[in-house]
Amino acid sequence: MATPTGVSPTTALPQKTDVIHSPQNTATVLPSPTPSPLACDITFDSDRDGNREIYAMDPDGKNPHNLSNNSGDDFYPVWSPDGSRIAFVSNRENDKGGGQFIYVMDADGSHVRQLSSENESNWPDWSPDGSHITYTNKGDIYGINADGSGQAVNLTNSPEDDQQPVWSPDSSKIAWIKGEKENKNVFVMDADGSDQRQITDNNNAQFVKWTEDGRILTSWGWAGQNEFCHNCVVNVDSTHIVDAGGKGNIQRYLPFWTTDGQRIEAAEIDQFDGNSEIYLIGDIFPDGLLNITQNTANDRHPDWPANCGPVVKPPPPGDKPQPKDPQSIVIGYAGGRAEQDQRKIDFQKACDELGIQCVSGEISDLVNRQVDAIIQNARSESTDVLTPDLSAAIEKGIPVFVLEAEVDAKGVYNITVDRQRWINAPLEWMITRLNGKGQFAVFDFQTSLKQGTIVDKTLEQYSQIEVVTRDVEKYNFNESKSFVGDLMNDFPDLKAIWANDARSIIVLGMADTGLAGENWPLLTCEPTKEGFYIWKDRLAEHPGMQCVAVSLPAGIAYDAVYAAYDLASGLKMNESALAGPYGNSLYVDFPLITNDNLADEMKKIEYEDDRFTADRLMTPDEIKENWFIK
Repeated sequence: MATPTGVSPTTALPQKTDVIHSPQNTATVLPSPTPSPLACDITFDSDRDGNREIYAMDPDGKNPHNLSNNSGDDFYPVWSPDGSRIAFVSNRENDKGGGQFIYVMDADGSHVRQLSSENESNWPDWSPDGSHITYTNKGDIYGINADGSGQAVNLTNSPEDDQQPVWSPDSSKIAWIKGEKENKNVFVMDADGSDQRQITDNNNAQFVKWTEDGRILTSWGWAGQNEFCHNCVVNVDSTHIVDAGGKGNIQRYLPFWTTDGQRIEAAEIDQFDGNSEIYLIGDIFPDGLLNITQNTANDRHPDWPANCGPVVKPPPPGDKPQPKDPQSIVIGYAGGRAEQDQRKIDFQKACDELGIQCVSGEISDLVNRQVDAIIQNARSESTDVLTPDLSAAIEKGIPVFVLEAEVDAKGVYNITVDRQRWINAPLEWMITRLNGKGQFAVFDFQTSLKQGTIVDKTLEQYSQIEVVTRDVEKYNFNESKSFVGDLMNDFPDLKAIWANDARSIIVLGMADTGLAGENWPLLTCEPTKEGFYIWKDRLAEHPGMQCVAVSLPAGIAYDAVYAAYDLASGLKMNESALAGPYGNSLYVDFPLITNDNLADEMKKIEYEDDRFTADRLMTPDEIKENWFIK
């Protein structure tokens, strides 16, 4: 579906030397307020009449009516951005005897006219300014003036199969799917067909759409990246991939508006019974879903006008809230295992750089002091993060930044890593080095964290990998490193050991086995300063050993201070940067440490405490760029 824009219409489809609209900056042009609300009426195709017809209905599913009323098949309807016209595909009879072409009709089904002249046309999409329509024909993407004037232009003209063209919100670019069957990737080009660039690379792309803010929404599709999202949002330059979430979360990127102005999601869903229906999705419904077609036929391809929704009214002069004076901002810090906890150090480092007042204490004290934001130091295994005191802070409008946990609460921002990706990273490194085959030992000493479940799911995807043991009682390395020798005697062909505890003990135990380093299985090492030195020394003694570690960034407290400061200063959080199971997590990157970069990572540990890890501090500019609206 097209998304809003304020771009001025163009009058003719350009040739390759003329760009339709290609601004130098990439900022999304926001829509100008419409004089009156435009209802998000839904158009869809249905076979309820024995053949496929174009229907329209109210946003709540009421008043469904057949717009096309033709003996041919009419399908894949798309609204013009202003809701006045509908483009669709039809194989109806025409003056040349038939074929499959793109047609346009008025919103009430009248004034039907054929737009494309190429048989086997499909996948129409309106430019957000309403002046052009793209479509596909025999594996190429074409563009044509929406009023039918001029000639269609082949924009791709390639031997590959090009499908599903969709316009960017500012009318400057077109994204599409290139490839066939199990070999499909997302590409982007300028509106005139120039500057074609590949976005995904693992041949897994099934769909592509543009988000409100000019980014790309697609399925997981990057070969060098662990799978962490089935719906992914990525910048047009292929950077900053985030998890868009599942059903109910996509409304943050492709909103649908109810008649009373609530932002939800609309989608075609088949509940595994072979019957596609149109659903509304959102927290306002008792079960999160509302079936608005409720028909035994297949109802598909819902679409609504891009410019529909609430009227945007500018605030009266002088009514706009003023940002807080940056020098008067006070940020509170709660939690921590010790006064010299690494996160506490990073917290104070950011406060000193900003020159603002930062205080520590119990949450109730911080609330009484009326701080501007609270940073709650937690751990991912915590079950009591959302205390009554923290809830009281949220109720008073104090934003809370929770570290290393994902809390489902409005007013909370979770700053952490994507845990599935974090757990899978060392595992995928091992699998790659072993070419996807060999014997693994998996030791989940911390079952409450459910890391072992993620590991098992990943390993199940590789038919030539055999998990030979998970027995943490028989091989309890926390009791003695001698169990490592028992393990290797029991499984002499072992190729990898994954463990989430006692990792340094396993490394020391391997050194006692007498095996040469190149004959050791791949290991997971401790990401602490002490673990790094044990790793470094064993590597010098046993060349050929291979180890991997992932550090949970201690620097998230530093990142949280800057995020809290920016929010209190009046910057607006970019909702599309929020991810995770509850749609309120800000994910940070993490280092994957191997023999190749161990020395560099050791240099980054500035602190004396052996428990400390190498930090990953985002820069203040990166925090603004990634998490806030410019």
